[in-house]
Amino acid sequence: MFCGKCGAQVPDGSGVCPNCGAAMAPKAQAPNMNQGAQYQSPQFQNPQGGFPNQGVPEGNAPKKGNGKLIGIIAACVVVVALIIFCVVKFAGGSGPKGTYTNGIITIKFEGGRMSLIEEESEISFKYKMKKKNIIVDIESATVSDNFWEYIAEEYGVDEDDLEDTLEDNADYDDLSEALYKAYTDDDGEALGEYLVKETPFDDKLEYNQKKNYIEMDSGTILFYAENYKKGPSGKYTNKEDDDKTLSFKNGKATYDDDGDDEEFTYYCYVDKKDNVFVVFYGEDFYDSDFWKDHYTSEFEYNTKKDKFEIGDAEYKK
Repeated sequence: MFCGKCGAQVPDGSGVCPNCGAAMAPKAQAPNMNQGAQYQSPQFQNPQGGFPNQGVPEGNAPKKGNGKLIGIIAACVVVVALIIFCVVKFAGGSGPKGTYTNGIITIKFEGGRMSLIEEESEISFKYKMKKKNIIVDIESATVSDNFWEYIAEEYGVDEDDLEDTLEDNADYDDLSEALYKAYTDDDGEALGEYLVKETPFDDKLEYNQKKNYIEMDSGTILFYAENYKKGPSGKYTNKEDDDKTLSFKNGKATYDDDGDDEEFTYYCYVDKKDNVFVVFYGEDFYDSDFWKDHYTSEFEYNTKKDKFEIGDAEYKK
């Protein structure tokens, strides 16, 4: 048996603890776990029977073993959490999220798909992570709802005449042929193959999780494009015309030309040399007077002087 005060082992029958001298309770008064069964018997009628000096209801005695069970459950939870962590870390679950760009190529990862953003429209692909490699499924290419409207504008025709225009040009250039197949047969594979073959877009990419950028097979690096805290914030005024201002806040830009407001979206990224760039994009931007006035979609932000130049115009606070 053990001393209830210091926990030292005490020989059976001893009256005092040889370690601390504390008096030992008579053996007959020590709790007997086997008695717990007798208290649960339907024939038990004495609510004050059992261990009169313990001050604990007899039904609680078996609960002394619950601590071990709780410990086992807690250990199992920890093991499961470690397994999930390892699966996410080593099975490719920690892939890129959000948007990446270098000012020319912009790709977005969202909802299990990777989208190539082309000015006002998107071409989307399925992809999978294999360690740090991003494997793009070219055959899964689909286009955004406004893609064909954008293509029609590029060809200078109405959307109703686009099919005939693509068919007429399909024999003369690969892009028209790929677009014609995608338009008439819903064949995204041909369009995806054209992009890989004829444009800077790659179907093999590598994700650098530590630095959060993507490197294409060609060596082109795409930087995280939602780094808004590094870019301009607040209102900036045109140095030559103080009626024109440009304001920035978390991906939304507002251009005010003497009370006429235009709002469009932008990205902000930091390159390897810590230079900060802002890239405007989206249908609202390309339809804006700002685009017509400045005819540029990207500029470098001077972080030290908190100013920037867009075309020939300088903006500062």
